[in-house]
Amino acid sequence: MMRSVIARGCRKGASRPAVGGLAAGRRAFSNEVRSTAASGSTVYESRRTVEEYLHFHYGPKEHTLPYSFGPTDALDFPERMAAIAAKHSSPDRRELAYDVGCSVGGGTFAMTRTFKKVVGIDFSHAFVEAAQVMKEQGESSYEASEQGVVRSRLTARLKEGVQVDRAEFRQGDACALGDIGQVDCITAVNLLCRLPEPRAFLQKAVDSVRPGGILVLVSPFSWLEEYTPKDKWFGGRLDASGEPLNAHAAVAEVLEPAFSLAARSDEAFLLREHVRKFQWGVSDCTVWRRN
Repeated sequence: MMRSVIARGCRKGASRPAVGGLAAGRRAFSNEVRSTAASGSTVYESRRTVEEYLHFHYGPKEHTLPYSFGPTDALDFPERMAAIAAKHSSPDRRELAYDVGCSVGGGTFAMTRTFKKVVGIDFSHAFVEAAQVMKEQGESSYEASEQGVVRSRLTARLKEGVQVDRAEFRQGDACALGDIGQVDCITAVNLLCRLPEPRAFLQKAVDSVRPGGILVLVSPFSWLEEYTPKDKWFGGRLDASGEPLNAHAAVAEVLEPAFSLAARSDEAFLLREHVRKFQWGVSDCTVWRRN
Protein backbone atom coordinates (compact mmCIF):
# COMPACT_ATOMS: atom_id res chain seq x y z
CA MET A 1 0.00 0.00 0.00
CA MET A 2 1.68 3.20 -1.19
CA ARG A 3 1.10 6.33 0.85
CA SER A 4 2.02 10.00 0.58
CA VAL A 5 0.61 13.02 2.38
CA ILE A 6 -0.84 15.96 0.45
CA ALA A 7 -2.93 19.01 1.24
CA ARG A 8 -5.96 20.16 -0.69
CA GLY A 9 -6.45 23.90 -0.84
CA CYS A 10 -9.38 25.99 -2.00
CA ARG A 11 -7.63 27.61 -4.95
CA LYS A 12 -10.21 28.40 -7.60
CA GLY A 13 -9.88 26.20 -10.64
CA ALA A 14 -7.69 23.60 -8.92
CA SER A 15 -8.53 20.07 -10.00
CA ARG A 16 -8.19 16.81 -8.15
CA PRO A 17 -6.56 13.70 -9.57
CA ALA A 18 -8.80 10.99 -10.91
CA VAL A 19 -9.40 7.97 -8.70
CA GLY A 20 -7.87 4.86 -10.21
CA GLY A 21 -7.87 6.28 -13.72
CA LEU A 22 -11.56 7.13 -13.71
CA ALA A 23 -11.08 10.26 -15.79
CA ALA A 24 -10.83 9.55 -19.51
CA GLY A 25 -13.87 7.80 -20.89
CA ARG A 26 -15.46 7.35 -17.49
CA ARG A 27 -18.61 8.78 -15.97
CA ALA A 28 -18.05 11.99 -14.00
CA PHE A 29 -18.53 12.05 -10.26
CA SER A 30 -21.42 13.98 -8.78
CA ASN A 31 -20.83 17.24 -6.95
CA GLU A 32 -18.87 16.84 -3.75
CA VAL A 33 -20.91 15.99 -0.67
CA ARG A 34 -19.94 15.31 2.88
CA SER A 35 -19.01 11.82 4.08
CA THR A 36 -21.22 8.74 3.88
CA ALA A 37 -22.64 9.82 7.21
CA ALA A 38 -24.79 11.98 4.94
CA SER A 39 -28.17 10.73 3.78
CA GLY A 40 -29.59 10.27 0.31
CA SER A 41 -28.62 8.14 -2.68
CA THR A 42 -26.53 10.88 -4.36
CA VAL A 43 -23.88 10.43 -1.68
CA TYR A 44 -22.92 7.13 -3.34
CA GLU A 45 -21.97 8.88 -6.58
CA SER A 46 -19.49 11.31 -5.01
CA ARG A 47 -15.72 11.07 -5.23
CA ARG A 48 -15.38 11.25 -1.46
CA THR A 49 -17.65 8.25 -0.97
CA VAL A 50 -15.80 6.18 -3.58
CA GLU A 51 -12.54 6.97 -1.79
CA GLU A 52 -13.98 6.11 1.64
CA TYR A 53 -15.24 2.80 0.32
CA LEU A 54 -12.00 1.96 -1.49
CA HIS A 55 -10.36 2.42 1.90
CA PHE A 56 -13.11 0.38 3.59
CA HIS A 57 -12.65 -2.53 1.16
CA TYR A 58 -8.92 -2.46 0.47
CA GLY A 59 -7.20 -0.14 2.96
CA PRO A 60 -4.45 -1.43 5.26
CA LYS A 61 -5.46 -2.13 8.84
CA GLU A 62 -2.75 0.13 10.24
CA HIS A 63 -4.16 3.11 8.35
CA THR A 64 -7.84 2.28 8.79
CA LEU A 65 -7.40 2.12 12.57
CA PRO A 66 -4.05 3.76 13.42
CA TYR A 67 -4.25 3.23 17.18
CA SER A 68 -3.16 0.57 19.65
CA PHE A 69 -6.76 0.36 20.84
CA GLY A 70 -10.16 0.29 19.19
CA PRO A 71 -12.56 -2.19 17.56
CA THR A 72 -10.08 -4.31 15.61
CA ASP A 73 -12.71 -7.03 15.24
CA ALA A 74 -14.61 -4.63 12.95
CA LEU A 75 -11.84 -4.59 10.31
CA ASP A 76 -11.85 -6.55 7.03
CA PHE A 77 -15.64 -6.48 6.88
CA PRO A 78 -16.08 -7.39 3.17
CA GLU A 79 -13.60 -10.27 3.53
CA ARG A 80 -15.37 -11.56 6.63
CA MET A 81 -18.77 -11.50 4.94
CA ALA A 82 -17.36 -13.41 1.96
CA ALA A 83 -15.89 -15.95 4.37
CA ILE A 84 -19.33 -16.47 5.93
CA ALA A 85 -20.77 -17.18 2.48
CA ALA A 86 -17.95 -19.62 1.79
CA LYS A 87 -18.41 -21.39 5.12
CA HIS A 88 -22.11 -22.02 4.63
CA SER A 89 -22.14 -22.77 0.90
CA SER A 90 -22.42 -26.41 -0.13
CA PRO A 91 -19.62 -27.75 -2.34
CA ASP A 92 -22.18 -28.57 -5.04
CA ARG A 93 -23.65 -25.05 -4.92
CA ARG A 94 -20.66 -22.92 -5.87
CA GLU A 95 -21.19 -22.20 -9.55
CA LEU A 96 -22.88 -18.77 -9.61
CA ALA A 97 -23.14 -16.10 -6.91
CA TYR A 98 -24.53 -12.59 -6.93
CA ASP A 99 -23.13 -9.90 -4.64
CA VAL A 100 -25.96 -7.36 -4.66
CA GLY A 101 -24.94 -3.94 -3.38
CA CYS A 102 -21.32 -4.80 -4.11
CA SER A 103 -19.99 -1.25 -3.64
CA VAL A 104 -16.38 -1.09 -4.94
CA GLY A 105 -16.05 -4.85 -5.18
CA GLY A 106 -13.96 -6.06 -2.25
CA GLY A 107 -16.49 -8.66 -1.20
CA THR A 108 -17.14 -9.73 -4.79
CA PHE A 109 -13.45 -10.42 -5.38
CA ALA A 110 -13.18 -12.28 -2.06
CA MET A 111 -16.06 -14.53 -3.11
CA THR A 112 -14.17 -15.58 -6.26
CA ARG A 113 -12.02 -17.79 -4.03
CA THR A 114 -15.12 -19.96 -3.51
CA PHE A 115 -17.54 -19.45 -6.40
CA LYS A 116 -16.76 -20.04 -10.07
CA LYS A 117 -18.55 -16.86 -11.14
CA VAL A 118 -19.52 -13.87 -9.01
CA VAL A 119 -21.61 -11.02 -10.38
CA GLY A 120 -21.34 -7.78 -8.41
CA ILE A 121 -24.26 -5.38 -8.83
CA ASP A 122 -24.60 -1.87 -7.46
CA PHE A 123 -26.96 1.01 -8.17
CA SER A 124 -24.06 3.49 -7.99
CA HIS A 125 -22.35 4.03 -11.34
CA ALA A 126 -19.30 5.40 -9.51
CA PHE A 127 -18.96 2.28 -7.34
CA VAL A 128 -19.24 -0.05 -10.33
CA GLU A 129 -16.65 1.93 -12.28
CA ALA A 130 -14.24 1.81 -9.32
CA ALA A 131 -14.75 -1.96 -9.02
CA GLN A 132 -14.13 -2.39 -12.74
CA VAL A 133 -10.86 -0.43 -12.46
CA MET A 134 -9.77 -2.80 -9.69
CA LYS A 135 -10.56 -5.76 -11.95
CA GLU A 136 -8.78 -4.34 -14.99
CA GLN A 137 -5.75 -2.86 -13.25
CA GLY A 138 -5.50 -4.79 -9.99
CA GLU A 139 -5.07 -1.53 -8.14
CA SER A 140 -6.48 1.98 -7.82
CA SER A 141 -5.06 5.20 -6.43
CA TYR A 142 -7.22 7.18 -4.04
CA GLU A 143 -7.04 9.69 -1.22
CA ALA A 144 -7.93 9.23 2.45
CA SER A 145 -8.78 12.15 4.69
CA GLU A 146 -6.48 12.86 7.63
CA GLN A 147 -7.79 16.19 8.96
CA GLY A 148 -9.30 19.18 7.23
CA VAL A 149 -7.66 19.55 3.81
CA VAL A 150 -4.79 17.17 4.63
CA ARG A 151 -5.14 13.86 2.82
CA SER A 152 -3.01 10.78 2.27
CA ARG A 153 -2.61 9.38 -1.21
CA LEU A 154 -2.74 5.60 -1.20
CA THR A 155 -3.03 2.72 -3.62
CA ALA A 156 -5.63 0.01 -3.15
CA ARG A 157 -4.61 -3.43 -4.36
CA LEU A 158 -6.43 -6.70 -4.77
CA LYS A 159 -5.84 -9.21 -2.01
CA GLU A 160 -4.15 -12.55 -2.41
CA GLY A 161 -6.00 -15.50 -3.81
CA VAL A 162 -8.74 -13.66 -5.70
CA GLN A 163 -9.49 -14.78 -9.26
CA VAL A 164 -10.42 -11.67 -11.19
CA ASP A 165 -11.58 -13.60 -14.26
CA ARG A 166 -14.43 -14.97 -12.15
CA ALA A 167 -15.73 -11.49 -11.23
CA GLU A 168 -18.15 -9.41 -13.28
CA PHE A 169 -19.60 -6.01 -12.38
CA ARG A 170 -22.86 -4.46 -13.51
CA GLN A 171 -24.81 -1.35 -12.63
CA GLY A 172 -28.30 -2.36 -11.61
CA ASP A 173 -31.26 -2.00 -9.29
CA ALA A 174 -31.50 -4.47 -6.40
CA CYS A 175 -35.27 -4.01 -6.40
CA ALA A 176 -35.52 -4.91 -10.10
CA LEU A 177 -32.78 -7.42 -10.91
CA GLY A 178 -34.60 -8.85 -13.90
CA ASP A 179 -34.02 -12.40 -15.08
CA ILE A 180 -30.90 -13.64 -13.32
CA GLY A 181 -31.92 -17.28 -13.57
CA GLN A 182 -31.17 -19.76 -10.77
CA VAL A 183 -28.19 -18.93 -8.58
CA ASP A 184 -26.30 -20.69 -5.80
CA CYS A 185 -25.72 -17.71 -3.54
CA ILE A 186 -26.89 -14.14 -3.08
CA THR A 187 -25.12 -11.84 -0.67
CA ALA A 188 -26.60 -8.49 0.35
CA VAL A 189 -24.25 -6.71 2.72
CA ASN A 190 -25.50 -3.52 4.38
CA LEU A 191 -28.01 -3.15 1.57
CA LEU A 192 -31.56 -3.88 2.72
CA CYS A 193 -32.12 -0.63 4.65
CA ARG A 194 -30.97 1.40 1.64
CA LEU A 195 -33.61 0.03 -0.74
CA PRO A 196 -36.88 1.73 -1.67
CA GLU A 197 -38.54 -1.69 -2.05
CA PRO A 198 -36.80 -4.13 0.31
CA ARG A 199 -39.61 -6.68 0.07
CA ALA A 200 -39.14 -6.87 -3.71
CA PHE A 201 -35.48 -7.77 -3.22
CA LEU A 202 -36.28 -10.48 -0.67
CA GLN A 203 -38.93 -11.95 -2.95
CA LYS A 204 -36.40 -12.02 -5.80
CA ALA A 205 -34.08 -14.04 -3.56
CA VAL A 206 -36.92 -16.49 -2.90
CA ASP A 207 -37.47 -16.84 -6.65
CA SER A 208 -33.79 -17.04 -7.66
CA VAL A 209 -31.80 -19.10 -5.15
CA ARG A 210 -31.88 -22.77 -6.10
CA PRO A 211 -32.55 -25.47 -3.46
CA GLY A 212 -29.50 -25.93 -1.26
CA GLY A 213 -28.23 -22.45 -2.12
CA ILE A 214 -27.92 -19.61 0.37
CA LEU A 215 -28.87 -16.00 0.94
CA VAL A 216 -26.45 -14.06 3.15
CA LEU A 217 -28.37 -11.06 4.43
CA VAL A 218 -26.38 -8.52 6.41
CA SER A 219 -27.90 -5.26 7.66
CA PRO A 220 -27.58 -2.74 10.50
CA PHE A 221 -31.25 -1.92 9.90
CA SER A 222 -30.49 1.81 9.74
CA TRP A 223 -33.86 2.76 8.28
CA LEU A 224 -34.17 6.28 6.86
CA GLU A 225 -36.99 7.80 4.83
CA GLU A 226 -34.40 9.28 2.44
CA TYR A 227 -33.99 5.72 1.14
CA THR A 228 -37.07 3.71 2.14
CA PRO A 229 -40.67 4.85 2.70
CA LYS A 230 -41.49 4.29 6.37
CA ASP A 231 -44.36 1.91 5.67
CA LYS A 232 -41.87 -0.41 3.96
CA TRP A 233 -39.35 -0.58 6.80
CA PHE A 234 -38.63 -4.02 8.22
CA GLY A 235 -38.32 -2.74 11.78
CA GLY A 236 -37.63 0.62 13.37
CA ARG A 237 -41.32 1.51 13.56
CA LEU A 238 -44.52 0.43 15.28
CA ASP A 239 -46.77 -2.25 13.82
CA ALA A 240 -50.55 -2.00 13.47
CA SER A 241 -51.03 -2.92 17.14
CA GLY A 242 -48.63 -0.23 18.33
CA GLU A 243 -45.80 -2.64 19.16
CA PRO A 244 -42.23 -2.25 17.88
CA LEU A 245 -41.72 -4.17 14.66
CA ASN A 246 -38.90 -6.69 14.97
CA ALA A 247 -36.72 -6.49 11.87
CA HIS A 248 -35.48 -10.08 11.97
CA ALA A 249 -38.98 -11.44 12.47
CA ALA A 250 -40.31 -9.29 9.62
CA VAL A 251 -37.60 -10.55 7.26
CA ALA A 252 -38.22 -14.15 8.32
CA GLU A 253 -41.91 -13.77 7.55
CA VAL A 254 -41.03 -13.07 3.90
CA LEU A 255 -38.29 -15.69 3.54
CA GLU A 256 -39.92 -18.61 5.33
CA PRO A 257 -40.89 -21.31 4.47
CA ALA A 258 -38.86 -21.05 1.24
CA PHE A 259 -35.69 -20.60 3.32
CA SER A 260 -34.53 -22.00 6.64
CA LEU A 261 -32.27 -20.00 8.94
CA ALA A 262 -28.82 -21.62 8.95
CA ALA A 263 -26.86 -19.12 11.06
CA ARG A 264 -27.14 -15.76 12.73
CA SER A 265 -24.44 -13.49 14.18
CA ASP A 266 -23.63 -9.89 15.03
CA GLU A 267 -20.95 -8.52 12.72
CA ALA A 268 -19.14 -5.24 13.38
CA PHE A 269 -17.82 -2.92 10.69
CA LEU A 270 -15.64 0.20 10.75
CA LEU A 271 -15.59 2.88 8.07
CA ARG A 272 -12.99 5.60 8.48
CA GLU A 273 -13.97 9.22 7.77
CA HIS A 274 -10.69 10.75 8.92
CA VAL A 275 -7.90 9.96 11.35
CA ARG A 276 -10.04 10.77 14.40
CA LYS A 277 -13.56 9.99 13.22
CA PHE A 278 -15.07 6.66 12.26
CA GLN A 279 -18.40 5.03 11.57
CA TRP A 280 -18.67 1.93 13.75
CA GLY A 281 -21.71 -0.27 13.35
CA VAL A 282 -23.01 -3.74 14.08
CA SER A 283 -24.97 -5.59 11.42
CA ASP A 284 -27.38 -8.44 11.94
CA CYS A 285 -25.94 -11.22 9.76
CA THR A 286 -28.26 -14.07 8.80
CA VAL A 287 -27.60 -17.00 6.50
CA TRP A 288 -30.68 -18.53 4.90
CA ARG A 289 -30.63 -21.88 3.10
CA ARG A 290 -33.13 -22.49 0.30
CA ASN A 291 -35.37 -25.46 0.98
